[in-house]
Amino acid sequence: MGLKQCISSTGILTYLKSIICVADSRFSWLSKDFPDLETLYKTQKVETMPWYNENLDSDLEEELHRRKITNGKFLDLGTGPATQAMRFAKRGFNVTGSDLSEAAIKRARNVYANEKNVNFIADDILNSNLKDNEFDYIFDRGCFHVLLPIDRQRYITKIKQILKENGILFLKCFSDKEPRQEGPYKFSQGEIRDLFTKYFIIDSIKETVYQGTLDPISKGVICSDDKK
Repeated sequence: MGLKQCISSTGILTYLKSIICVADSRFSWLSKDFPDLETLYKTQKVETMPWYNENLDSDLEEELHRRKITNGKFLDLGTGPATQAMRFAKRGFNVTGSDLSEAAIKRARNVYANEKNVNFIADDILNSNLKDNEFDYIFDRGCFHVLLPIDRQRYITKIKQILKENGILFLKCFSDKEPRQEGPYKFSQGEIRDLFTKYFIIDSIKETVYQGTLDPISKGVICSDDKK
């Protein structure tokens, strides 16, 4: 996943923390503290990570079936353990798995060296080297909901750029109905609509769960967004 590795504006965050009292609930987002993913992927088995899911997320599988999507070029954004990328590849998609964590990408390349239809690259979506109009589909199940609020529009603009005409973003993030205080930022369906409707048509949005290793399982939101 992306988590802290997705956050490239830490200097701004440090500066803001130095001049704003984070005890004020209006600025509670400034106190988010995500783990060091580079160290995590170097020292911990991916099977123990909270976001690990060996199978393709069932809610995404339902969306692919509903929309009759069976081929094309897929970006697994914040690929992390790379299990989702591999599930796409085994279905016949041409897949790129990207992550800001060099350790995660190195592991994925080693583990899946003999697999077809998939490649892995280190890339920061906020300063991406991915080409414009490159992908038919993007799946993000761990990057957007850890970005600082000030970086969200920059993310959305970049996603629109790298999607082909009529491309689709499948976005999954923590729901505001998730009771845990720790973890990524949480979003209501209305907040997602407000953020994305300038550049995307929200084809579907619904409450779901975050398949992983946490018990109880986390609450999430998944949406299917068509590029305008």
